[in-house]
Amino acid sequence: MQQTGTQDEKTICGQANELVKLIANQDWDAVLRLLSSLRKADEAGLLCQLDRGTIRQVLSHLSVEELASLVAVMREADVCLFCETIDPYTLADVLDETNPDFAAHVLRELPPETVQDVLPQLKHSDVVAPLLEYKHATAAEHMTTAFVPLAQDMTVDEAITALRSEQPRRDTVDSLYIMDARGRLRGVLTLRQLVLARPETRLRSLMEKEVLTVTPDTPDRECIRLMEHYSISSLPVIADDGHMVGVITLRELLHLTEERATADMYHMVGLSEAERLSQPLRKSVNKRLPWLVTSLGMALLSGLVIHQFSATIGAIVALAAFLPLISAQGTNASVQTGTIFVRSMALGELRRPMMRRAVTREVALGLINGAAIAVFAWIVAYAWMRDLWLAQVLGLAMFLTMALAGLLGATIPLLLRRFRADPALGSSVLLATATDVTGFALLLGLATIMLRVTGGI
Repeated sequence: MQQTGTQDEKTICGQANELVKLIANQDWDAVLRLLSSLRKADEAGLLCQLDRGTIRQVLSHLSVEELASLVAVMREADVCLFCETIDPYTLADVLDETNPDFAAHVLRELPPETVQDVLPQLKHSDVVAPLLEYKHATAAEHMTTAFVPLAQDMTVDEAITALRSEQPRRDTVDSLYIMDARGRLRGVLTLRQLVLARPETRLRSLMEKEVLTVTPDTPDRECIRLMEHYSISSLPVIADDGHMVGVITLRELLHLTEERATADMYHMVGLSEAERLSQPLRKSVNKRLPWLVTSLGMALLSGLVIHQFSATIGAIVALAAFLPLISAQGTNASVQTGTIFVRSMALGELRRPMMRRAVTREVALGLINGAAIAVFAWIVAYAWMRDLWLAQVLGLAMFLTMALAGLLGATIPLLLRRFRADPALGSSVLLATATDVTGFALLLGLATIMLRVTGGI
């Protein structure tokens, strides 16, 4: 009996424990009964909690059709783990049960050596192979080729008959695309328009001729922006010769939006979007260690700045207590601004005419927030140290650091994009280093100047 609601964590944990016990006892009939009682999505999620060896044992008792249905509903984070446990010949049979664009999507997530073993075994390798050649993060990578082209001279009745014959996926019939005799896109109409029209009406008289399209090389972020801005449920992909090669559906848009959001979040801290808790330890080390080394190198810059002012710190040891305050406030302010700019660029909201105004706005905001924080810092420093001179140094340094943090948070993502780098890629690491270096230099530099004026050093 199929479950009717979403499973809670306690239920899933109990099922996982029961499944592990049944597998340990080699009671495969009971294992299959337990799995068949679950929804496919819950079954896939349960299996992916097991280790690779155990998954491989279970999968050996499932049919190719069952494996294909599991892969089809699996979260993208689990697809690679799941498919790597299947031998190449079985995986080829599984992917043959899916459509070519889905097979290509799965193969893109697998190691190159696995792809080389699986691809020649596919029945439709001639269709899947070209899909693998499209560039990463483009419209072609996320399109489906499973759409039904309709001729503009068709009647409504003939079009409905064609759809019944093809039985297309549900998410590919919200919008129907009309072609000419050469296979070039000429118009679009909705399924509702088709169903409500008179049976003898020609599609050319129903279709909307102005169709929003993209090319295979269009960046996927631009596809997201277009579909959200124009509120459309599908976006046709047109080759250079004018032929329609695929369509990005609403379901794929949701997946793509989640992928981009995850990628941006990971890139902000120097991680790859492919990073998962289920990955082998070696892969995680290879992906994280280079950024940690880079972060260490950048942190050393802050140490060098402090070392340059060792005489000033030696004269006034209390200055060392203020360094964490400068670092924390400057980093927070710059990362806040940087996050806003990265998001705005990702959504296409930050266009060239707006850039100067946006940067000016963030600098003004930094000045306002800096003035307020400087007053609080002055009060705290004076109450803590009972030294008006120290309070003035901290207050002025805090004000300038906050203003500069706004400028850095706005300009660093823009500079990264100018040099064709991902604005989100490690920008938080760069911003933290930049604000630390400038903040420390301002605090200790101002203290040095005031000490020299007063004859302290």
